Amino acid sequence: MDYKKEDSYIPVGSADIKEMITQKLYADKTSYITKLFRTNGIYYFFIRPRRFGKSLLLDTIDQIAKCNKELFKSCAIYEDKTYKWKKYPVIWLNFSELVKDSPHTLKKSLNRKLYDIAELYRVHDKIKISVEEAYEDYLNRVINLLKKLENYEPTPIILIDEYDSPLISCEEAQYEEMLAVVSSFFKVLKARQKDCKFIFVTGVTKFYLSGLTSGANSCNDISLHEDYAQMLGYTEEDIDNLFFKGKQLYINEVITSLKENWDKKESYTDEQLKQELKDFYNGYCFSRNKGIKRMYNPDSILKFFRDKLFGNYWSNSGNPAILLQQIKNNIDRFTIPWDKSSFAINQLNFETLTGSLAEIALFPLMYQTGYLTLDPNGFTADTGKDKNATDYYLKFPNQEVQSSLKLTLSMFVAQKQQETGIEYSVSILDTLRNEKWCGFLNLIKGGCLAKAGYRFLDKTERGFQGALYSFLNGVFYTTQGMQVNAELASGLGRLDIALEDKLHQTAYIFELKVGKSVSEALQQIYDKDYSMPFNTCYKKVFVGLKYDPVRLNITEAAIEVHQRDEEHRFQVMPRKNFAVDTIGYFKEVGDLG
Repeated sequence: MDYKKEDSYIPVGSADIKEMITQKLYADKTSYITKLFRTNGIYYFFIRPRRFGKSLLLDTIDQIAKCNKELFKSCAIYEDKTYKWKKYPVIWLNFSELVKDSPHTLKKSLNRKLYDIAELYRVHDKIKISVEEAYEDYLNRVINLLKKLENYEPTPIILIDEYDSPLISCEEAQYEEMLAVVSSFFKVLKARQKDCKFIFVTGVTKFYLSGLTSGANSCNDISLHEDYAQMLGYTEEDIDNLFFKGKQLYINEVITSLKENWDKKESYTDEQLKQELKDFYNGYCFSRNKGIKRMYNPDSILKFFRDKLFGNYWSNSGNPAILLQQIKNNIDRFTIPWDKSSFAINQLNFETLTGSLAEIALFPLMYQTGYLTLDPNGFTADTGKDKNATDYYLKFPNQEVQSSLKLTLSMFVAQKQQETGIEYSVSILDTLRNEKWCGFLNLIKGGCLAKAGYRFLDKTERGFQGALYSFLNGVFYTTQGMQVNAELASGLGRLDIALEDKLHQTAYIFELKVGKSVSEALQQIYDKDYSMPFNTCYKKVFVGLKYDPVRLNITEAAIEVHQRDEEHRFQVMPRKNFAVDTIGYFKEVGDLG
């Protein structure tokens, strides 16, 4: 493929198999699909994270069902002499496209979509459209009509994409009613599976549905079956064949872009590029079999080769609504040591289906939303225990996803910090205006940092700054005349945090340090002229804070007050030093050393 041609491009986000094959960026999965076509009356259930190509898979099945043989000339199915090309009618419903703001509108939307399918196969004149009719009856009638089509096999294929969308996006108060609608729909499918070639259902989350995931005739869940572990995503071999072999001119452009934007060395090679792609985007595993190859997220790979840059495409593509809601409802349940190499979960707990939006266990939720993946090698280093054969072991698939979680949690930490700050508004304002420095520092230590969920953030000055800035923003969110700034430019640099009390003509300049003394913090305020923008204030307060990355809190402080006299000269009050005592409170001390 010559990427220089005007008709060639990277089809990011495409779920169109024709487009992917035309652009020669389709990783051939047709050998997996032929397995589905060799069965009869099987009800398949297949879970994968977002952006992994589920919709593309269904479009591929649809085109094969249409008997579009020539489209697949370059694929395994075309060379498979045992596959008999036959034409099947298809009922394809994407539940994310349904109107689902209430159970009633969901039912009506299902009927409209079913009528559209009947119209596509020109049998709509044999049924009356009535969006108020029971959708279960309507589904049965459409299946019966498709079974009688001329020039088609009498066994329709049913494809359901994002089956869980109505349950994930609904209000909690509507969940049970929505669940009843979706369950009733799948009960009809279960009853009719013997009349179908096969039924294939995809989604992200495993909800307990009486018509799908329960009962003696429940679906055939192939989500963790080793035979289908590589049915979606790119393998290393796919990456080599699709993006490297015969495309050196384009790869040279990618390497040039990385040198210019990522400061790569002149000796940067194809092999180094492949390794970094592996570190950033590879690592997904959907089987406990150690022999199964790990997969690349196809969406991130396509975006990388489109932009010719390493990026956090996973985070930028949006987070699953169900994960965001869980974090918002209770961010404290995500307070675990995410830097561990692997996480263990009992097999029963991992495979237990979700009964409600509020009951999703943490590790299954993280797995289903793509933040964790299976680790067939298990772990012993973190626990000192032997691997348990009945446990599942999970880990972050790659750097991109691990950093995405950090970004997502940091966003909610900042929001929570602001909410916490609002609760402390009166107390903080009183301690500052009345120079109750020990009280102020103890409020920061206990109210801000101890409640920050700070383990989510880097143990750096920047992370410390973000936590305190968000807290102070909350403190003074509704206080008239108070303004909080971060990274405010002075003549020689950017200060960490500045708080201006315009009513009392007072400015507070904060310099934060990790691994350095509070004396160095105050000296930097002097050296960089951080206080110069506030020379019209009546009082300026320099605050140096030392943060301990082990204790995850401040341990020392130095405060120096500069007050303007009648001749408009700033008089410097004696510096005051503070340290945490043996029981955890700040007290004034002499020289900190």
